[in-house]
Amino acid sequence: MSVQPADIRRHVEQLLREESVLLVELEQILRREVAVVSGEDAVAIEQIGGARRLCVDALSRLDADRVATCRMLSFPGGREGFEQLLSWCDPSLALQQRWQENLLVAGRCKILNDGNGAVVTLKLGQVQKRLATLRGGKVGDVYGRGGASYDGFTQRALGQA
Repeated sequence: MSVQPADIRRHVEQLLREESVLLVELEQILRREVAVVSGEDAVAIEQIGGARRLCVDALSRLDADRVATCRMLSFPGGREGFEQLLSWCDPSLALQQRWQENLLVAGRCKILNDGNGAVVTLKLGQVQKRLATLRGGKVGDVYGRGGASYDGFTQRALGQA
C-alpha cells in the first residue's frame, strides 16, 4: 500500500491549521509580554514566560511532525523540502497560501520576541551595574563582540549587623 497525496494533504492541512492557531496565540502572548517585561512584577514575568514556553513547545512539536512527514516521503526536512511536499500533495496551492500566512505571523512573532529580548537584556544590564556598584566592583559587557564576556562581580562585604 502506497502513501496517497490526498492522505498527506489532510495531515499537512491539520498541521498548518494547528500551527496557525498556536502562532496567533504566541503573537498575543508576545504582545502582552511587551508590557510585562517593561514592568517590575516578577510573578507576571514568570507567568507570561511560562505561557510563551508552552506555546513554543507545542509549535516545536508541530515542526518536528512536519520534518518527520517530509523525511517519511523522502523530501528534505527544511523549509524547501516542506514546500516541495506541499506542491506534491496539493497542486491547487491552497496549503501553500496557508503556509505563507503562517510564515508572516511567525515573522511578526520574531520581531516581537526580539524587541522583548532587547528590553530584558537592557534591564539585566541595569541590574548588573547596580549590583556591581553595591559590591564595589565593575561589570563587564554582558555581550561583547566575541560573545559573552561577563567577568563576574567582585565580592565585598556590604555591612555587618
